[in-house]
Amino acid sequence: MTWDKVQATQKRSIIVNGYAYPFISQDVLQKWLPDLTFVSTFSYGITPEGKLIPLQDESIIAPALENGVQPLMVLTSLNEEGTFSSELVNELLQNPEAEAVLIENILNNIKAKNMYGIDFDFEYVFPENRDQYVELVGKTARRLNPEGYIVSVALAPKTYTEQKGLLYEGHNYLGMGQVANLALLMTYEWGYAYGPLMVMIKHHKYR
Repeated sequence: MTWDKVQATQKRSIIVNGYAYPFISQDVLQKWLPDLTFVSTFSYGITPEGKLIPLQDESIIAPALENGVQPLMVLTSLNEEGTFSSELVNELLQNPEAEAVLIENILNNIKAKNMYGIDFDFEYVFPENRDQYVELVGKTARRLNPEGYIVSVALAPKTYTEQKGLLYEGHNYLGMGQVANLALLMTYEWGYAYGPLMVMIKHHKYR
């Protein structure tokens, strides 16, 4: 189903995305799927050479498709040790060949698993890499959109443009808004594990 068809068939005035780990209870997943537009499988990692650290997410994808929910692959800056790595992102973004390999690996994975697109979730990006990160997302969108897939990006919840902090400075709202199909504001970052439930706001734009 193309992005235009999703918009045309959307029954509600909002788009609802849910993140899920592969070990999610199938009972919980089945209860939530009727309320979702997208389900994002968390998460694929990367190597400096542009290879994907795979995710066994078929247990999410299959029931999602059966319920008319579109699965997205979440790509994070998690390294092979399972931690967010600013250095890993910096190395990748300095290497055009690795970026090209990554984009093709993303496309091949989406095709093989019958997914709807990708959600970039690179966190703790160095400030000096912010525009390069935008360029990577833009390159990916230009490669994937003609094939019928969307590109989403998860962004730190800024309250003003030049907000300080490693979580915020590497995310360029204006740039990402110009290249991505969807943007998610991770407002749950304002909370903490034992605090009240927080809200994730998804902004979409029509292409």
